[in-house]
Amino acid sequence: MALKDFLEEWIRRYPGPPTALHDFDADGLCAAALWKLRLGGTTQVVSARQWLPVLQNPARLVYLLDLSCPEERFPWQLPTVVIDHHPLPRQPPPDTLLLHRPDRCTAWLTHELLWGESDGPHAWIAALGILSDLGDSAAGEILQNQIRRWGLNPLRQLTSLVNSAHRAGADCEQALSALTHHDSPAQMLRSDHASMVYLRDCQRKVRKRLGQAKQVPAIKRGRIALVQFSSDCPIQSVVAQIWKARLADYVVLAANRRSDVAEVHISARSRGALNAIKILGQLGLIVRGHPQSAGAVLDPNQWEQFLEKFYAHSDQR
Repeated sequence: MALKDFLEEWIRRYPGPPTALHDFDADGLCAAALWKLRLGGTTQVVSARQWLPVLQNPARLVYLLDLSCPEERFPWQLPTVVIDHHPLPRQPPPDTLLLHRPDRCTAWLTHELLWGESDGPHAWIAALGILSDLGDSAAGEILQNQIRRWGLNPLRQLTSLVNSAHRAGADCEQALSALTHHDSPAQMLRSDHASMVYLRDCQRKVRKRLGQAKQVPAIKRGRIALVQFSSDCPIQSVVAQIWKARLADYVVLAANRRSDVAEVHISARSRGALNAIKILGQLGLIVRGHPQSAGAVLDPNQWEQFLEKFYAHSDQR
């Protein structure tokens, strides 16, 4: 059976109100928008990837979008569908359907499972998730069809706007609302819908904070380049991405000592054969995600312990 057939069987088996929990970045938001437009259920954004919250809405079937899958039980005792591209556990919780493609981001996979056609009316939403997660050279018809139809720059502008809510530490539900209330990239870009006004305000805030963070130099030890700054916006992944383009031979570690909460948010990026998870793990820093794109949230004491090891690390590569 194809993955789509497994999903259709579960939908028939568990009729009634479904709920989807989803990630806060563009991939998770686009997957949630595609899910909501198709199934009409309720959605719940997960603000911290380290743990799953209690369900806010009653449901017979729960979907987990772009949030991987825990080794242990979920915080609910309900059948659960996991749609994802991240590494998954060998032994998932009971009564769980894993729909997994490591070569697809979640928005891409969700579109294939729920909509099927590569150039349907909502393919542009999937394209935004693909562009954000995999870049403009991603293989597959969905993204390339939408680039030809709408242009790369408009899609990039929308990807930035969709991501601006979480990067500003603001309400990501506004981004989901913007995606579900518009029929095309062109309409969304020229819209004065309240959700778009909100996202543009978030984007202005993020640009200001990024301008400040980009002034901080990178400190190199071994194969790691550390960029440490303090901001009230969770922009560490953007900072890491910027520096990755400059330092191809290093694992870039962007650390945001958040000025609004007592936490250190870190994002690691690498290129080529450099495995960020493995290299950082050698200094006792545990990050989760992909070998070339990972992150974590630490308390200040954990971060100071890592810094001691980092600064003591040889500068020879």
